[in-house]
Amino acid sequence: MTPPLSHRPGGVALGLLLVHAVGVQIVSYALRPAISYAILDLGHGPAWLGVATAAFAVPPLLLAVPAGRFVDRVGERMSMVLGALAFVGAAAVLVSVGATLGGLLAATVLLGLGVLFSVVAEQAWVMRDAAAGRLDFVFGVYTFATSGGQMLGPALLLLPSTEAHSPAFTTIAWATLGIALVGLLISLAIPSTARSDATTDEPTAMWPVASRLLRTKGVVPALVTSSLVLSSLDIVLAYLPLLARERGLSPAWLTALLVTRGIATMASRLTLGRMTTAFGRRRVLVVAGAVAAVSLIALVLPVPAVVLVGCMAFYGLAAGTVQPLTMSWMTLVTPRPDRGVAASLRLVGNRAGQTGIPLAVAGISALGGASVVFAATGATLLVSARLSRWAPDGDDPGGPAR
Repeated sequence: MTPPLSHRPGGVALGLLLVHAVGVQIVSYALRPAISYAILDLGHGPAWLGVATAAFAVPPLLLAVPAGRFVDRVGERMSMVLGALAFVGAAAVLVSVGATLGGLLAATVLLGLGVLFSVVAEQAWVMRDAAAGRLDFVFGVYTFATSGGQMLGPALLLLPSTEAHSPAFTTIAWATLGIALVGLLISLAIPSTARSDATTDEPTAMWPVASRLLRTKGVVPALVTSSLVLSSLDIVLAYLPLLARERGLSPAWLTALLVTRGIATMASRLTLGRMTTAFGRRRVLVVAGAVAAVSLIALVLPVPAVVLVGCMAFYGLAAGTVQPLTMSWMTLVTPRPDRGVAASLRLVGNRAGQTGIPLAVAGISALGGASVVFAATGATLLVSARLSRWAPDGDDPGGPAR
């Protein structure tokens, strides 16, 4: 049963949550491309970028469902605190042993755990607090905040560096350590949402709940769609530095590509509610998936850097539209007491894609470098566009278009 509005966290808590979401993404989106550069600077080949991307995803893949049930049982605050501690650990590892491949991979694992505990908690918080009929709007606001962090994070790559073709790795590590410590304080200040009695009375119900949700109509297509789009974003983060190297572009151009994607994603989320009202959630998802696919495939072409920026703008608009709508989709088919598990299942699907797809493209990257990676990733987004026909158009669950 949904708790009364008076029992829900207030506007101050929502503001803190949005700031927390921005900080999480700044740390992730600054460190991950910086780690990619560091791996290349150590002399390791493109395949290790795929390994690092998988290292980010594998531990959360194994822990996502337990993390979701943990949130359902003890509340969102503790999960956010654990996430912040993992971020602090990742930055500390990079500061101390970031000049080694082992240190870079260990920090990537901690970074993945930080994102897991933070994002499961944030999404469960928003899923429980969202009012009926305003799902797309609420998730648009939340993901607007996350995309703001995704835009600001790559800006840290512009910090003064002694290397012409690499960012200031140590400076970035120290900066993100400071941001992670601030995030820990914010996590302690955010109250958990009210939980139903059913949640606390079923401490062993995690896997039955997950199994029941997976049998629910529309859940699996939503999970796969979300996974393919988020995996594409992971590949963009990991392989754009390689594309920049292959085409002789400076870190400033890489920053322009990533920031443009972030700005475009923010813009898409400002109009999300209006788009779904005008055209329907299902149609918006299908078209956005197709546009994202074409935008990545276009990176294969030998075009000037400014055209690459345009491709990232279209990709950001399209992929940024899909992600919050899959959250609405999952919310519509999930009972409120189980939404922590629903958020974690979504992350399981995301991490499964983030593990398998990067490892697959790591193998083919030797054939044609970054270009073949982006072509293959774009092809997977065509699959996501097809699966989006299962999305509900309104605020009641629905099946595929007939």
